[in-house]
Amino acid sequence: MQISGKVVFITGAAQGLGKAYAEALLEHGAKVAFGDVNAALGTATYQEFQRRFGEENVAFFVFDVTDHNQFRDAFNAAVSIFGHVDVFVNNAGIMDESKWELMIRINYTAVVFGTRLAIEHMRKDKGGRGGRIINISSRVALFENIYVPVYCGTKHAVRSYTSSLSQQPNMEELGVEFATFCPGGTVTELMLNSENKVQFFDEFKRIHLDNLLETSIVVNAFMELVQLEKMNGAILLIALEQGKYYRKMQNVVCA
Repeated sequence: MQISGKVVFITGAAQGLGKAYAEALLEHGAKVAFGDVNAALGTATYQEFQRRFGEENVAFFVFDVTDHNQFRDAFNAAVSIFGHVDVFVNNAGIMDESKWELMIRINYTAVVFGTRLAIEHMRKDKGGRGGRIINISSRVALFENIYVPVYCGTKHAVRSYTSSLSQQPNMEELGVEFATFCPGGTVTELMLNSENKVQFFDEFKRIHLDNLLETSIVVNAFMELVQLEKMNGAILLIALEQGKYYRKMQNVVCA
């Protein structure tokens, strides 16, 4: 897929990997609408992107992904500004085991809502242009992690949900492709400010915080995924230990 000229909507992109994804997309000629719950950081990022890439190529919306009305209004506003959305990226997420209910709402419930919102806009059988939906999961979606069990569960759910959608029998008429991106631990605020947010933090830090990926490596993998000629059903894992590889899940039909 040629990304230049495409419109991309990204959640949770005021900082960290979300911001880095948006920046890379803009550098490749895309138009980017992004949202974040942090108004101050989001505004600063928006102003930076405006200066570097042009006001006509970027839009920012303050909204909470757990508030469905705010989420819907932001997405509709992006469509109003740019005319359509070609690529939708569910990126917003947290890792805080002490706030497990909020984590489920952000990491999984909001992903399902955003995905359904994008499908309704994109689906060709209802007059849409088709498109791509990339749901950001994690390396732990393909493994287990004893230190962040709820976080691990949400990321497994995102991976399974997205893979299941990619194998629906009406894919041809929908014209929508689905993929899951599963980065390992990365040098971002999510990981570096994890103290008191995970179980057995000292052990977690010893294992994970000394083995983090550089942001540029993760962003390059993300850009590879979004530009695949055929993306539907792809799961891309990038981690320090396993390297980078693609896989697809098998569809098991139970009687």
